[in-house]
Amino acid sequence: MTSMHKPHALFLPLLFCMCVSYLAIELFYNHYAMLSVDEFWFAHRIYEFKSGLPYRDFAPYKTILGYYLLLPPLLSGRGILQTLLLTKDYLALLNMIILFASSLWLSRFFSRTSILSSLAILIASEIVLSYSTQLRIDLPGYWLGFFSLLLLLEKRYLLAGLLIGLGFITTQKIIWYVFASNAALLIHWLMYQRQLKTIKPIILFNTACAIIILLYLSFWSLISDWNTVMNSVFHEASAMYHLSWYNDTRTLFWHTILLYNPLLFLLWPISFFSLFITYDDDKSYSQRQLVVIFSLVILGCLIPYKQVFPYYMQVTIPVFFILYAALITWFIGLFSTPHPLRFLIKPSYVWMMLACYLMSIVMLTTTLNLPLPYLFICLIPISLILYVSTQKMAVLHGRILLLTSLFMGFIYPLSLLPAKIIWLNGNYQQAHIQTIHSLLQEGGDYVAGIELIYNKTQPIAGLRHLMGPAVSYLYAPTSELKEVMLASLYEDPHANIASVIHALQASSVKFYVNNYRMHALPLPIKNYLHSEYKHWWGSIYLYAPRISEGQRIITIKFTGNYLIASSPGHFVELNEHRYAQGSIIHLQKGHLISNADSAYRLKLIPARKRYALSPEFQQDEWEKLMF
Repeated sequence: MTSMHKPHALFLPLLFCMCVSYLAIELFYNHYAMLSVDEFWFAHRIYEFKSGLPYRDFAPYKTILGYYLLLPPLLSGRGILQTLLLTKDYLALLNMIILFASSLWLSRFFSRTSILSSLAILIASEIVLSYSTQLRIDLPGYWLGFFSLLLLLEKRYLLAGLLIGLGFITTQKIIWYVFASNAALLIHWLMYQRQLKTIKPIILFNTACAIIILLYLSFWSLISDWNTVMNSVFHEASAMYHLSWYNDTRTLFWHTILLYNPLLFLLWPISFFSLFITYDDDKSYSQRQLVVIFSLVILGCLIPYKQVFPYYMQVTIPVFFILYAALITWFIGLFSTPHPLRFLIKPSYVWMMLACYLMSIVMLTTTLNLPLPYLFICLIPISLILYVSTQKMAVLHGRILLLTSLFMGFIYPLSLLPAKIIWLNGNYQQAHIQTIHSLLQEGGDYVAGIELIYNKTQPIAGLRHLMGPAVSYLYAPTSELKEVMLASLYEDPHANIASVIHALQASSVKFYVNNYRMHALPLPIKNYLHSEYKHWWGSIYLYAPRISEGQRIITIKFTGNYLIASSPGHFVELNEHRYAQGSIIHLQKGHLISNADSAYRLKLIPARKRYALSPEFQQDEWEKLMF
């Protein structure tokens, strides 16, 4: 298909500037903001692909092409923190290239002004700012699904199926794209063809997709076995999908999503109207119809979804990009066409849909306690219908749409971001990652409830990945929770309070890192940690066993220098040598004879003489460590 719009001189320069602006913003954000808790976990998971084969040597989480795509920057060896940031920058660069290339591709179907407008809405959204460069494998998969849709618009069904198949072996979550693509193709077939001989494109698309998936399953089954691969790809994904543990947080998640992205998530139902109102020279109707049905299926599936985490909205980034390009093309044509507008259904049905849409906005605003200015978005459908009904005052209604979009998509939500960005300051976290890595160079292990260091594995089964269901499982194991205690998630279905404490006692854990996940542990585990570790700096609690009074045999886990922390005026004897409070002595790991008239601690002193410990972060502000 050739371009339906004449090129104009500013398109490429503006597109280039917007894409470079996106890259600059993300590079700054990557190096400024905290990494999310799951980014550490995914980095550790990706790094496993360096030395092991999935399904054979370890259980992978999701399908694995995305892990290999992100592995190269993680092997750069530039230092723990620097490597993580480099990988995020790599994702930012990849996204910029995709946005630039796909904008050029989209110009074959939709107006260049609409493409630039859609891109601007996307770049200004908090979803893109916060989540487009997160260390996850999902967005590359969604981009493959997005390119598959573009190929469907060009009627290249075989290639579209191959691409969406590649998307599936990058992340199973692209199954929604597969479902949406089939829904769009099927509805298009029912509307225009309705003959069995013309269903060939749908068969080609699905056959190509199925071939890629079957080749993937067969290849990894040769390395491992069929049941292992099938269980990993399908059963585990299904178990996570049906997990109801997060149901009570859905309202909070939707509040957060809509608060920072009102235009992005409240405007999309307008696209439904574009299916029923057209005009004689509406050259993009066929493409718009496919895009709108595809997008509405995916966005509609999100509404009842149980685990609607804000990061999960990565799935909408490609969807909104193409949907708003199609929608704004329709807006432009609607207000500029000299031809009469045509309703493809009874106008009364359109008014009914409009009323439902307006009521939904009011209900969401009040139910989710959103700012009342968000009701201004109602001006867009009201103004649109007033114009469609009269086809008069196009300039006035066009300005209302433009100004309302500017306010809802840029001015108001962007005014909320500074407070959030200040809260996301990553200095505390970055200082801790560097210090934790340095401590580990002396030997010993650590626990943090998450794999904070991507090339170092925590040793305690049940504490490696303390996601919410895993914590609940420690408190009260249930059959539903046991279903998601998966090795691919670093979970242990046999873990319980007693086993965790026993593993800690037998371990060489030199320190633990306090954070909101460790805070949620059952009290017996926290009591044990408090008895064996003492605050050292920031959120790091170093080995400092509490020794009871009286004569007893004790076991020291680490060779090194220890500070005797006892009460003034009380004596401490170790192997029949008496020491004063505050003495620093060198001890070999193993058994000692302790005799004291009151309880005391032996506080391990790190082997390195100097650590770059900022006094600013001396206090334990665990809420700043990760989110």
